[in-house]
Amino acid sequence: MRTLPRAEDDWPPILVIRTDFRDEEGWRAVRAALDVPWVLDEDDSVKEEILFVEDPAWADAGPAEILDALTAPGEGEGGEPAECGWRVVFLADRAGMDHEKPSLLAVSTDPDEETPSFRVLARVTPHEMHCNLTLANMDFFEFEGWDVEELAESS
Repeated sequence: MRTLPRAEDDWPPILVIRTDFRDEEGWRAVRAALDVPWVLDEDDSVKEEILFVEDPAWADAGPAEILDALTAPGEGEGGEPAECGWRVVFLADRAGMDHEKPSLLAVSTDPDEETPSFRVLARVTPHEMHCNLTLANMDFFEFEGWDVEELAESS
């Protein structure tokens, strides 16, 4: 059975799950892009801790499979699925293994989210999303479309 970690504190690391194992160079590009901090101003930047799941058992897994693994049935109140602790998880899938502008599929862990997933650039946006969602400064849907122009240029 495939399993994923649960967040164990109020400020979990960014969770990136690799689901494509065909392109090592593309994967290195994704990791390098994630290494770029989110610059708030000339004196301040944010670089969140990242937890990488690089298990080939997750090859070609989609958002539904990931969300099923993150929420174990019957562990929450009243037999409801337990919350996994993350507001968003990121999939490093085949579509994101672009060597020039690597991207990730951002997936909301909220089952009621109207737009449950969308693509973001691996550079900076995951740090900004994770920080703002963990602080509850913004909602998941507010990030949709942030990287559309840059992503379109790389297609």
